Amino acid sequence: MSDIDSPELINIIKSITRNSCPNSINFHMHSTYSDGSLTAKQIYYQAIELNIDHYAITDHHSVDAYIELSKFDDSINKDRLNFPKLWSGVEITCLLKGCLVHVLGLGFDHKSKYLLPYLDQKSAVGNELLASTVVDSIHKANGIAVLAHPARYRLPFDILINEASKLNFDAVETWYNYERAYNWIPSEFVCDKIFDCAGSYSLLSTCGTDSHGLSLLRR
Repeated sequence: MSDIDSPELINIIKSITRNSCPNSINFHMHSTYSDGSLTAKQIYYQAIELNIDHYAITDHHSVDAYIELSKFDDSINKDRLNFPKLWSGVEITCLLKGCLVHVLGLGFDHKSKYLLPYLDQKSAVGNELLASTVVDSIHKANGIAVLAHPARYRLPFDILINEASKLNFDAVETWYNYERAYNWIPSEFVCDKIFDCAGSYSLLSTCGTDSHGLSLLRR
């Protein structure tokens, strides 16, 4: 299903535009292992049906969906030439500049000891709750750290992105549907500003639907 290969993943993220999601690349979605409505296998089959190229299931403090699909033997689709590539993913709650935010970990070794405090389906405490510790843990697990939906927090996105750059985040979830439109589309003005802000700090831009419902084409 997937290999831990950060250089490849970085190149994929570099190719992302505002039009990549949801039909080609989707690096933010949830399964029934956290607060989503679709099982891991339902997500897998829907990704095939939609001809998605790359995706990650980013459940809150859990990689159980990734583990399930990594072991899944889909004999029905053995003859397919192209499969959507599944990357390891997780969404971690932490403190960035004193503000509660979410960080997406992508492409990491899901067996790494460094991520153990963040994979027990509940928020970390103490030093492990700090964004600096979360980012360091993701990096030690050979993953990529992404500031999720930066315009959804108590502090302005430009302040948070500035702080994220100081802590060696790799990317920002730039393309996001803040209005929760039924047909997923990145919010025009705020996403453009986030894109410019992230670029000014040499941070990459990712995208994701943040799907919790029955379709990967919407939130």
